[in-house]
Amino acid sequence: MGKFVAQVTLSERIQKEQEFFDKDFLMSYSGLNKLVFSPSSFYKHYVLGQKEDVIDKNMMEGSLIHCLLLKPEDFENQFVVSVQDLPSDNPRSVLHTIFNHYKELKREGDTRESLEEFAEAILDVLKDVNLYQSLKTDGQRIEKMINSKHIAYWEYLKKAEGRTVIDQDIYDFCKAVVEKITSTVSVMDVMGYFSDSFSQLEKYNEIELTKLDPESPFGLRGFIDNLVIDNINKEIRVNDLKKTSKTISQFPDSIEYYNYWIQAAMYKKLVEHVYTSQPKYFGYKITFRFLVVDPFMQIAPIRVSDETLSKWEEETDKLLDEAKYHFETKNFELPYKFIVNNNELVL
Repeated sequence: MGKFVAQVTLSERIQKEQEFFDKDFLMSYSGLNKLVFSPSSFYKHYVLGQKEDVIDKNMMEGSLIHCLLLKPEDFENQFVVSVQDLPSDNPRSVLHTIFNHYKELKREGDTRESLEEFAEAILDVLKDVNLYQSLKTDGQRIEKMINSKHIAYWEYLKKAEGRTVIDQDIYDFCKAVVEKITSTVSVMDVMGYFSDSFSQLEKYNEIELTKLDPESPFGLRGFIDNLVIDNINKEIRVNDLKKTSKTISQFPDSIEYYNYWIQAAMYKKLVEHVYTSQPKYFGYKITFRFLVVDPFMQIAPIRVSDETLSKWEEETDKLLDEAKYHFETKNFELPYKFIVNNNELVL
């Protein structure tokens, strides 16, 4: 944000571009979604390495549910439970920005450690994000940010470097969600948890699939939450766990808003490349489901029909072609439809 995004000189930009394009890049759903939304943001994030941390409660809960359900052994490495309530989303985002600034300065030899010592930086960030600007004085703005709750959170950030700080309420909610998921027969059955020696199921959690394409400037990459190979029914089930901030009935709106359909289509492509293109799995049907959890702890699988998945794949192919154009021209100034129309869109 603002002055804390490192300024890149022309020579540094040229060097970073060369380093980026000299390497094999694997396009993920999040990467393609960012590129479609804002090519310039993609360029800053992936080419220049200026990554922005966006953390909200729903994302935090989603990550924790994933961990507790799919890889509980990784909990201690990924999360730490705070003994106090977390700051609300906006001040927490400011604190994370200041903390990233603190880490950068510390690497350069800066000895400041307390939150109070970064008052000037806090004021700059608050101005950048237009937070607490209705208050009359800088002193009032600082008072909003430097309080016992925020100082405690700052200390937890330092102790929990590399891990996500959560409060007890979030942990208890997510643990209860996981307990409900594991007791929901329809969901656990879809995820292959009732397999035995007779069912001939292969189950994989948090599995990474990649596809390199020598004819494309980038490959594809995806981390599938849960993949089940049913060798009796010749079916490969791709299950993606989603924590939604809306009710489960409104999840179709979230699919459009967050472009989750891109993720489904890319996962289908990856499964085809890694599995169904191989003789062992020839003729296996690919079935995609979202496993949705809402704030009211309503949990259910939502299956995507073959027709819908094919339609999503066609639309994703168009976006991948647009992405190839950005890579081949090294033009990330504007979205594709603006660039090909001489930087002007006619409605």
